[in-house]
Amino acid sequence: MAFFFLNKIETSMTKIYLEKELKQFGQLKFIGNIKEDIRNNGFNSTIAEFKSLNDENGFLDFCKSKKILPKKRVDEQYIPQQQKQVQSEVPHQSTTKASMIANPSFHFYKDEAYGKGIENFALTENFKESFEINGAQAFNLTTIYPGLLVGSGYNHPKLKEKADDFQLGFFFDHTTGLPIISGSSIKGVLKSVCEKKEFMQDIYKKTIELSIFEDNKTIFYDAFIFETKNENNKIFGSDYITSHFSNEEDGMFKEPNPIKFLKVLPNVTFKFQFKAPQEYVDLFKAIILDFGLGAKTNVGYGKFIEVA
Repeated sequence: MAFFFLNKIETSMTKIYLEKELKQFGQLKFIGNIKEDIRNNGFNSTIAEFKSLNDENGFLDFCKSKKILPKKRVDEQYIPQQQKQVQSEVPHQSTTKASMIANPSFHFYKDEAYGKGIENFALTENFKESFEINGAQAFNLTTIYPGLLVGSGYNHPKLKEKADDFQLGFFFDHTTGLPIISGSSIKGVLKSVCEKKEFMQDIYKKTIELSIFEDNKTIFYDAFIFETKNENNKIFGSDYITSHFSNEEDGMFKEPNPIKFLKVLPNVTFKFQFKAPQEYVDLFKAIILDFGLGAKTNVGYGKFIEVA
């Protein structure tokens, strides 16, 4: 099994074209939707997964000929047995073993166990070189208790025979598989607050022309995980929503229905980036600190602090 991130794809290349070309190098299992490559303007990116890659050199030569930038990721289950044995002999600093999952989104949505063990995922690479935008105005904010929920509205039904599966969706970057806060979500929250001009004047002593949200000159980039201060470099945890059927007849006598969901832990730092004047960016930071981002902010999720 081989898993590749394909970046800097010419916009003229379609998914059908890539599937046809890549099949000559092995048994192609999956190729993701082609999306805009946010790190390379004017290009697209996608994910390619092979059940078996019979001609890796040929595949890499093809990428080189098309000026595609491939980056390979390997999961623990595909590491040769001898290498696994060497890794198992390395002593751990903690009794909690960090997961070798390379792409958490793949395991969360594709595994038969629906992401079981993803809470032990260790952040070993933040893809800073891929996410950072040259010339962007930026600031870092860190999650606080109880954490952050992004993409909870996505469908993620539990398996009937696995009561402890996650039952709410989650949003991941399609290339790296890491959690991100989408630029569109950040823009939506900021716009909803800036529309309340009297509130803006009372609280922040300034207002912003709403045209900045439509002029395509102010850009709201995805926020990515910059670092984590948690033990074993963990970034994921779990929590529960417990429904008591209070709106149903005789609901008080029914057994509660715990719903397990994935979250980003506290003490995880995100880097926010904007193409905007510094005075706007300072105001954006103040609004995010006050209102938070993501789901369930009314009960404390999605709140941040600024750590020096």
